[in-house]
Amino acid sequence: MKHIRAKSNWVTLFILVCLSVPTPVFAHAKVISTDPAPRSTLSRPPVSINILFNQLFEPAYSSITVKRADGSVLATEKASVDPSNQKRLVLLLPVLPAGQYTVSYKVLSLDGHTISSTYSFRIKKENPRPH
Repeated sequence: MKHIRAKSNWVTLFILVCLSVPTPVFAHAKVISTDPAPRSTLSRPPVSINILFNQLFEPAYSSITVKRADGSVLATEKASVDPSNQKRLVLLLPVLPAGQYTVSYKVLSLDGHTISSTYSFRIKKENPRPH
């Protein structure tokens, strides 16, 4: 009988410890904001793609890719963590001409889960100045 009671106490203790662990420990990283924003139309090309997450992530297994409307990938540097905010992933861009672009990102959360998604933005053509 003592053995069953001792086992029951350990099980109860285990359950209490699990319930006391804050929920965010088990949560995946989520996007808080992007710049440029999804479905935005810009009057001038962005200098970079910035994606802010609600928590830290594993930089070595995180990436951003930008594609033209024809599906070709822009040759750019690897995305990096913003030193002023380590929850932000940044990709520096070359000067982009007017057109439609698709951003794809993939981030490894510290909990071991990968999140990925895509969105698009557009750079509008400059209107020629009247003479």
